[in-house]
Amino acid sequence: MNSYSENLHSSVLASLESQEMNQKKLDSQLNSSMFTLYYAEGAEIVTDNKLELATKKYNQAQTVKEQAVKTKNISTNIVMSATQQNTNTLQSVSNGAVSAANIQIATNAIVRLASDMGSIFSIINAADYGTQIYQQSIEAYNLMNRTAYLAEVASQHAMEASAAIAEVSSSTVQDKAKATDTSISNLLQVSSTNFTTTAAIVAADNDAKAAASVNTKAAQGIIESNKVELEAAKVAYLLNNKSLNYNLRVNVPKIYNNSYEVSFNYFKAPFKTDEKGTNTPQLGLDNPVKSYNLFLVKDSKKSFFSASAAEELLINPLQHIQILPSDGTAVKTDLSTSKTILSNYKTRFQAINNLRASQQKAIEAKDNLSKANVALALATKEKSDADTAVNNTKNNITRLTKELETAKQNTAKAAEAAKKNPDDKDLAKTSAQAARDQDTIERSLNIATLTETEAIDFQKVATDNLKAENTNAAKAENELLEAQKLVATNETNLKTAEAAFKEKKDVFKTINILDLVDTDNEVIVLGEKYVIFLLTVFTDEYKKGINTYDDYLSAPSETFSLKKTVNAVKDINIVQEPEKKDTTKIGLPTLSPFAVNFAVNKDDKSITEYRCMFLPYKEKDFTKNDLDNFEESIQETILKKEIETVENEITQYETELESIKDKNKDPKDQLDKPLNKKQESPDSSNKEKLNNEIENTKNQSNSYNLVEIETNSKLEIALTKLNHLYIGLEKMYSQKTAEIKNTKAFFFNQKLAENVPSGNYTVAAPTSNDPLVYEVKIDPATTDNFGNSLIDNRLYIPVILSYYKGSETNRKQYNNNLSDWENEESFTFSIANNQKILIN
Repeated sequence: MNSYSENLHSSVLASLESQEMNQKKLDSQLNSSMFTLYYAEGAEIVTDNKLELATKKYNQAQTVKEQAVKTKNISTNIVMSATQQNTNTLQSVSNGAVSAANIQIATNAIVRLASDMGSIFSIINAADYGTQIYQQSIEAYNLMNRTAYLAEVASQHAMEASAAIAEVSSSTVQDKAKATDTSISNLLQVSSTNFTTTAAIVAADNDAKAAASVNTKAAQGIIESNKVELEAAKVAYLLNNKSLNYNLRVNVPKIYNNSYEVSFNYFKAPFKTDEKGTNTPQLGLDNPVKSYNLFLVKDSKKSFFSASAAEELLINPLQHIQILPSDGTAVKTDLSTSKTILSNYKTRFQAINNLRASQQKAIEAKDNLSKANVALALATKEKSDADTAVNNTKNNITRLTKELETAKQNTAKAAEAAKKNPDDKDLAKTSAQAARDQDTIERSLNIATLTETEAIDFQKVATDNLKAENTNAAKAENELLEAQKLVATNETNLKTAEAAFKEKKDVFKTINILDLVDTDNEVIVLGEKYVIFLLTVFTDEYKKGINTYDDYLSAPSETFSLKKTVNAVKDINIVQEPEKKDTTKIGLPTLSPFAVNFAVNKDDKSITEYRCMFLPYKEKDFTKNDLDNFEESIQETILKKEIETVENEITQYETELESIKDKNKDPKDQLDKPLNKKQESPDSSNKEKLNNEIENTKNQSNSYNLVEIETNSKLEIALTKLNHLYIGLEKMYSQKTAEIKNTKAFFFNQKLAENVPSGNYTVAAPTSNDPLVYEVKIDPATTDNFGNSLIDNRLYIPVILSYYKGSETNRKQYNNNLSDWENEESFTFSIANNQKILIN
């Protein structure tokens, strides 16, 4: 290899190696920023939960304080009233005692007067009995006796009133009111302190949430920046690899199938065959390459692999894959080939779009079927309940009808017995009771008849609903089958489009792992890192023509490794209640849902650990997903507008070409006529005239030819640009964020799931009924993926990580897999019969 080739090869190696190392560095930075964002979002969720709990406590403390203030106001009024009452009571006791004493004095005077009146009446009775004075004295005597009696009664009441007033414990009431007021004051002070403390906690939690939100946004900005840098580095590597390294690439299938795919561009000769001189011998430019040879090299040994080592391995057919070039690979691509490539791009692009659309429809159809099955189960239960209700009412009517017949007989017998013995009260009571029993049964029978009518109506409605839901479920199932068929059809169409696309591209080679061993003569090992080298062997004619007799060894491809992938869990079922309720836990809080379960692959379960995590799901105003969709829509609009513009240019150039060809056709026809005349005419003057005519016609034709060449060149450039635009649009669609249900979820992916601590997930276990159905029960110790206890009345998304649980040696041969959590149904966690209260 000459010094120029050596320097060029070294520069290519250094450039690609530097860019690959930069990619790895940026990938590490992206992973680091990804974890930073994840934990920042976790901290924001925790602070949000704390703020919500603190806000609840704040509202409670505010209510308690307001009630304490109201109670304090009432207590103050009570103390004032009790004090006033005590003062009034003491005054009343004094006034009552004085009044009782005065009344007693008056009573004593009246009694003495009555005694004197009695003496006077005795004298008059003895001396003047029957006279007028006697009559007056007896009236006075009676009035006086009554007055004395009333005075004694008044005195008695006064003494009782005085005693009753003295018994009123106003001072005790006052003391208790003061003590209560003191307690209320203390309660107000405590509630005020608690309110102030809680308000401070709310303020602190609010600040913490704001700080956590700022950290989250900063982390989002960093990860966006790192993603942009990594994408830029990848694009730079791809461009350099395409320009400097044959566009050598290795495509590893997502699902391991014992093979991988290598693609590269054919070697393009630096000079074209029409650029050599007339007398210059052929340089082998038409077919400069004798063969292309692929080598598998361990990543750890790629720096030691050289062209001489590759040439030595050419003798072993298992250590290299030889690809012979097709005819004319060095010839410049013509316009028809460009159009074919463009057509293949469009077909492939349309096939990708159709597949994505059908996959989205399949997801929606699956979701609709799930909802239809839930509605069908509910309708089935309602129909069953309605049937049971109808049967119960019919049985009840049958029973009541029999009881009514018996009651009528008993009533008739009791009435007959009472009629025969009208004086027997017991028989009369029995007859009346029998009549009342009959009336009660008749009313119950009437109610049962009405209930039966309602139950039959409800049964009819339930039957109609069940039919409708059966129809909906069958329709949803058919739609899912149709959607799945469409997905299968579009997958086949995409494979066909891919095959046609690859035929017009340079080289796509599918290599079975047994068809190519590495340079150490060892079969490829799963999980090990490898690279591919391409050795281009030139023809002897071409080597002689360029005076360089070395073959060319490419730089290594990007590092790759083959791994098996465990199957992801697809259908996660939420179990709201256990089949059998635990009677020993009656009165204890009941958690809902009870568990989650899912079916597993029988071939995977022996090597797979199923880790269940619950992601808190709380909708916010604007998320990263919204931003991604917004950016994607702008990029898509711009690319589609550019494609439309370039397609219009291509149409214009094609129209111009057709017009130029039509115009150039006439000068060519005219050129043939003078040439024929020139050959036929012997006259020299005519020949000179014909020569001038021929020259003018040639010039005109050449002008048209130049315009045609220029237009062809513009058309070729436009077609190439359109190809690149379609590549960009296709790449954007391949990286486009798919339409998902849980658009408001936080940042989460498989790498993060693999690093969730063991205390924050639950390992699923097989159920007793079916070993292929695994279950995770939810209990008070269950936490979310951040380690926080599940919160009542919050939404959570169940996520299952299928994690290879084999030996550490074999672990690198497997890829783990995460369930489609972005489209998984969320559930609301709830706690029934919860006796807990919020405390500080």
